[in-house]
Amino acid sequence: MNYIIIGEPCIDMIHHGDGSVSKSYGGILYSLITSAVLSSSGDVIYPLMNLGSDEYDNITEILKKHTKISAEGIYRTNHPTKKVHMYDSDYRSSKLAKIEYHVEGEYTLGYEKAESFLKIADAVLINMISGADIELDTLKKIRSGFKGYIHMDIHNLVMKTNSKGFREHTNLENWREWCTNTDTLQMNEFEIGILSREKRNDYEIAEEILINLNRSMKGVIVTKGRTGVSGFTKKEKSFGTEKFYDLDRYDIAAIENPRFADSTGCGDVFAASFMMDYSKNSDFRKSLHYATRIASFKTSLKGIEELDKLK
Repeated sequence: MNYIIIGEPCIDMIHHGDGSVSKSYGGILYSLITSAVLSSSGDVIYPLMNLGSDEYDNITEILKKHTKISAEGIYRTNHPTKKVHMYDSDYRSSKLAKIEYHVEGEYTLGYEKAESFLKIADAVLINMISGADIELDTLKKIRSGFKGYIHMDIHNLVMKTNSKGFREHTNLENWREWCTNTDTLQMNEFEIGILSREKRNDYEIAEEILINLNRSMKGVIVTKGRTGVSGFTKKEKSFGTEKFYDLDRYDIAAIENPRFADSTGCGDVFAASFMMDYSKNSDFRKSLHYATRIASFKTSLKGIEELDKLK
């Protein structure tokens, strides 16, 4: 099968309490490498991204280590690759406080750069790493022109960069349109809480998306970190002669990992794992279990360098 993965890479600059700064590669690379590691014989992964010339050679060299990944859809751009500065606000703690500061703009991918790849694709993963990875109009064109399976992670669509460069959470304008142009949709528990001004809990959001707005969608997923994941699908039911749609909910516990090392990228790993599995079996509940297992194991791994162990 041929897979398209849309999203931005980024460079995480981590400022530690002792004044040192460490650099790591992240963003869409977590989803890309996970997809390559979990892929089957004959699968090809096509990342579609704009990539700054300053890190083009470094990032493409990382991706070359995975033979299932094709670089055909990676477009070199002139301005620098986006960097995210993260500051450890509690120097006594080993847990990094993700106070994010962005110094470069985003690299929005236009539909024209995706159109030819859609003709050969079987499934698409859209991971909104920056929140500006694609525009709403591009998403609608992808949905209109592509009849295969689409999974999207809302991710930073509910974030904005303020005048000082810091990231703030915000409600998503046109959230109903963003959330109804895929087959399956993923958010974490905080993102689903901030998504809408008027609807606050996961059941209300899932009901609006799956039943009130788009009955062709297959499911909504809410990841909850160490608690696990909740998945919602719709099901036609009957009461007497009356037929109606209702939600089925699946709550799946995370697998406790005694070798916890790092939770960074777990949502991106979950998205790729779910997309890969669901694209081949169309079993929503099974794919939830599979992706939860993979994401739980990922917490024992640090950075993108150890993702090969997911196999």
